[in-house]
Amino acid sequence: MERSELLLSRERSVLVVVDMQAPFLEAIKVAALIEQNIGFLLQAARQLNVPVLATLQNRERLGDLVPSLQPLLPESTAPIDKLCFSCVGAEPFGRALQETGRQQVVLTGIEAHICILQTALDLLKAGYQVHVPYDAVASRGKREWKYALLRLQHAGAIITSVESVTYEWLYQAGTDEFRQVLPLIKEREQLFRKKDEEE
Repeated sequence: MERSELLLSRERSVLVVVDMQAPFLEAIKVAALIEQNIGFLLQAARQLNVPVLATLQNRERLGDLVPSLQPLLPESTAPIDKLCFSCVGAEPFGRALQETGRQQVVLTGIEAHICILQTALDLLKAGYQVHVPYDAVASRGKREWKYALLRLQHAGAIITSVESVTYEWLYQAGTDEFRQVLPLIKEREQLFRKKDEEE
């Protein structure tokens, strides 16, 4: 039987990291969690040869990507500066996305109700399948995040999680790819277990 077209495939996916800049993250309560989850996805994408695109909102005024994520970007990925809230409004982004040849977009970053929402809706209109991990996007307010995800789901985006994305990319256990990514998965599980114990 063929796999569902609603499942991610690492051969068809591109990971997009939107506007992970310090001035935005400072106002977000779950900033550390989002940063860690996106870092995890960047490492998994590197192991599985999933291309990555990244954007910055008004770099001159708001700065670069947060330091923890910079070394995790592929060498070929230079963050794309933009002024439009939708990444699709930046011509270099649209060109770079087309050049990947991928039709599934895993959309991460901030803020969920502004740049993520507008980018996702524009990508859906352009014919892309959009997957938004709820635990890799955030807004300053929890309600803004919640209703952005509801709106996106109603519009046809697939709301997912970081772990679901990873296991869909992997497809099965016992492969070399699974063995490569497994230490990352275990490290992430230990980190969250430690946080649960501290709380």
